[in-house]
Amino acid sequence: MIANMTFPVAARLSGEVAHSEIEYTVQNTYFAFQVIQVFLVTTLSSGVIAAIQDIVNQPTTTISILANSLPQSSTFYLCYFIVQGLGVVSGYLTNLFSFLLFYGLGAFDKTPRARFNRWMSLNNPNLGTTYPVYTNLFVIGK
Repeated sequence: MIANMTFPVAARLSGEVAHSEIEYTVQNTYFAFQVIQVFLVTTLSSGVIAAIQDIVNQPTTTISILANSLPQSSTFYLCYFIVQGLGVVSGYLTNLFSFLLFYGLGAFDKTPRARFNRWMSLNNPNLGTTYPVYTNLFVIGK
């Protein structure tokens, strides 16, 4: 959620003017952050922590020890896929808040023009912060 607020501001400060440029910059930087933080840091840290004793005892075989211990981080990624699939995707698809705003408050609209204005004022999805999360899932799954 913080990425929804900070990345667009940073993109504007970097000189991007158009909304599409801002979304493109946000998408690229947030994807790089997701790959480094969620994939690489988690994988390497869980592999090193699981094999720290073996690495201390046999430092010359560090690469082979890490290669054997890295699959132990798969539990984290299975949980990550489940949380993303069940929680975030379903919330994004249902868009419950906009649904309640449109239909709940739409009952008080007196004219079709007021209802049309309510429909047109709904928030657009921030694709710059939506796509990188799912692209990262594809990177992990590959």
